[in-house]
This record gives sequence, structure tokens and C-alpha cells, in this order.
Amino acid sequence: MSLWAKEGGRASIPKKRFWVAGGTPEAFRNTLGYLHDQAKPESHHFCWTIRGGVPFCTESFSLLVYCPWLKWGFEGAEVRTISWKTLLPCIAIVLLAATIAYAESPVAVPETTTAALARIRDANIHWTAFRLLELAIPLFFLFTGLGARVRRMCESISGHRRFWTVTLFVCAYLILAALIALPFDFYAGYVQAHAAGRSDQTLPNWLKGEVVHVAVNLVVASLLIWFSYLLMVRSPRRWWLYCALALIPVAFLALVALPVWVKPLTTTYKPLDDRPLETRIKSLAARCGVVDIPVLVGGNDTGVDGLGPTNRVILQSNLASVESPAQIEFTIGHELKHYVMGDNWKALAIIAAFLLAGFWLTDRLGRAAIRRFSPRWGFNELSDPASFPLIVFLLTFLWLAILPFFNMFARHIELEADRFGLELTHQNHAAAMIFVRDAETSLAPDWGTYFLIFQGTHPSIRVRIEFANSYKPWEQGAPLVYGSVCKSE
Repeated sequence: MSLWAKEGGRASIPKKRFWVAGGTPEAFRNTLGYLHDQAKPESHHFCWTIRGGVPFCTESFSLLVYCPWLKWGFEGAEVRTISWKTLLPCIAIVLLAATIAYAESPVAVPETTTAALARIRDANIHWTAFRLLELAIPLFFLFTGLGARVRRMCESISGHRRFWTVTLFVCAYLILAALIALPFDFYAGYVQAHAAGRSDQTLPNWLKGEVVHVAVNLVVASLLIWFSYLLMVRSPRRWWLYCALALIPVAFLALVALPVWVKPLTTTYKPLDDRPLETRIKSLAARCGVVDIPVLVGGNDTGVDGLGPTNRVILQSNLASVESPAQIEFTIGHELKHYVMGDNWKALAIIAAFLLAGFWLTDRLGRAAIRRFSPRWGFNELSDPASFPLIVFLLTFLWLAILPFFNMFARHIELEADRFGLELTHQNHAAAMIFVRDAETSLAPDWGTYFLIFQGTHPSIRVRIEFANSYKPWEQGAPLVYGSVCKSE
């Protein structure tokens, strides 16, 4: 039967009829175009094209479905009517084919928008300004002589008792530095985080977090800094070695204690109460030989915290509202790599290496700088408490010098975590869509050289999307990189 019924030279589609067309996809697309051109202007004409070239088109209550396995062809608008028994399997198969085609099709890398470029520019400006501020504050203390004056004041308050002189001076410096940096912290940690949808933290809670952060720094400084100055007096030539060796176990204890005693001061964590998700996490972990994995929910970031007995997976509090079940599965697989492969132990090794090299260079460069500027700075020994701004400046400068290499290593670790998550879950499309969301809400797909070198702790969004699209060794039966770590499902 012909699809068209002529009415006054116009073509119209009979209502409440179901139609099916066969033939090649190109012929069907031509028919859709013919329908669109010939239909009444006042009629309601709807078309949907599902990725993979499987379109649906309806006009009012009529439905036109393309079934490519039907062998008859048609010219113009010639189609056939079919029964419900034939129509429903046809629709089901077409929908299934379209879904598979959609899931397997590569995810396009989003275009770089003006807004995304602006976010990158703002991030670069903020990072640079903050780093310059970190270097400027100790230089201000040194070259204005403020450090020497504050030290004399601390000596007067403490009655020239060295422990209290060092402690008071360091606390005064940290409080002043925190106050100067507060506007920058507020813009980056509160304003920008809310604008990008990465945080729902209230202003009072954010301020509480800042206060706790400063308080923790003061406590740590009071307990540790005086020991470094004591070593400088007792062993002027080898203090840097003893200090670095003493701080390595302190760093270990800090990584162990951070998720248990420090972070809960500013963020509420609670056990995961989503039973299906918990079951899926345990199933994935069991495939990697992990019998019991602690999973907590809280904060605005997903990651692995702690070390040794306190190692745990933290899921951001709004994860279920921003990621689909498939995306959450990949996220868990990604984080399991950090947990199973002990990536936080690698971080501890980097900290240890930096402490050894950093304190050695601080000793050498610090002594040379004091010989050059001691009259202006108001002290002539590295063991003087007024040298603390100099030590801060040198350690900050040295960290910035090695930061590009650290970020390069971090990007490698994160890309391997993506690989681990894909091999574990096979959720390539879901993973790519996570990164698309990041491009839409956070940064541009391409970051630029400056951002990548100094702030790129993860691969760029473009790299991660393209990797998720292309990495499927299981389809060719190729061995998996982490096949010996986790069992296949």
C-alpha cells in the first residue's frame, strides 16, 4: 500500500497506522527527506536519528520504522503496513542495534570554548600569583629586616629561651603568611570551586577548614621546627642529613594520620550506605585480591587517602548525582589502582627524596646567601631563628624547580589508573563521558604547555578521552597490562 493519500495535490500520512520500510540506509534517508519535503506544513512531523544511522520518523500518530534486514525496496514513499507482531520485534531489534552502535562509537572530544579558555587562563593567573606570593612573603621578611625585628621581639617575650623563641617566631610567620594568602585561597578554594560545581561547602565550613589548616600547621611547626634548629646548633655541617632522616618517618605518620585525625576536622565522612554499589565495589576489589576495602563518602573529591592501616577509598558526597552507575564503576576501578598498587607509598618515596635533596641544597645555598646578605637581613648564621623565611624561600623555590618532573610522573600514574580501570570494568564509553563532563564544567580539553607543566597532575582531557576510546586490548585478545593483578570477570 502506498504511504501517500493525495488530498488536493498535497500528500498526507494516514493517522494511527504503523509503517515499515526496508532497503538500504541511503534509500531510507532519501525517503525521509521526501517525506519532510512533501508533508503538510501544518502537520506535526518528528524525526529522531540515533547514532549509527538508524532513524525514526513519526507524523502525528503514524510511525515509520526502518528494518534493514527486510529485502524489499521502494521508490519515493512506497512502504508497507505491518502487524503489531512484526512491528514490536522490529522496534526492539532496531533499538538494541542503535544502543550498541551508540555505546561502541567513539566519544568526540568537546570543542574548546571561549569560556574553557578563560578558565585555563584564570587558573594560570591564580597559580602564578599564588606561587609568587609564596616567594614574596619570605623575601619581604628578609629584605625589610622584619624577620630580625620579629626575632628580637620573640626573644624578649620568651626570656631568650631558644625553644620558645623559635616557636613564637615560626608561629608569627605562619599566621602572617596565612592572612596575606587568605584572599587568594578564598577565590580559588571557594568562589571558583562553587562556580565550577565542584563544591557545595558553605562559607562558615570553608572558613572553619582554613582555621583548622592553620592550626594544624602551627602545631606541627611547634613540635618539629625547633628540632631542626637544635640540629643546626649541634651539627652545623650534617644537620640537613639528620633532619631529613628524622622527617621521613614523620611524613609516614602524617600520611597515616591524615584521613583519621586531620581531614575529619573539616569534612564529615560516613560509611557507604548504597548496598548495590557497595556490593559492586567489593566484587571489583575481590577480583584484585582485596578482601575488605574501606569505602567512605564525604567531601568534594574522589580519591585514595591514608597509608598502611588507614588506606581507604573516599567517594565524593555527590558522586551519585553527577555520575551514572557505569561511570561510578569506572571511577572505582580507577581508584582501585591507587589502592592495590600502593601509589601512596610511591608518594612517600618522592617525599623522602625531596627531603634529602631539599635540605642539602638549603644548607649549601642558605650559607652562601647569608654570606652575601647578612648585614641587610640582620643575622649571620643559618641556626638563627630569623633564618626561617630564608629556609621557606629556598624549599619553595626548589619544589617549584622539580614540580614539572613530579607532575610528569603524576600524569603517568593517573593514566595507568585509567588503564587499570578500563581493564577491570571495560567501561570505555562511560569513562570518556566523565572526561567530557570535566571539559564542560572545569577546563578545556587541551590545557596548553604552561598549565600542563606546572599544574597538570593528570593527563589532559583530550588525552584521557582518546585513550578511553581506543584502549580495548581485550577485543583483540591481547594480554592486559594488569592481567596478573586482577582476574577477568
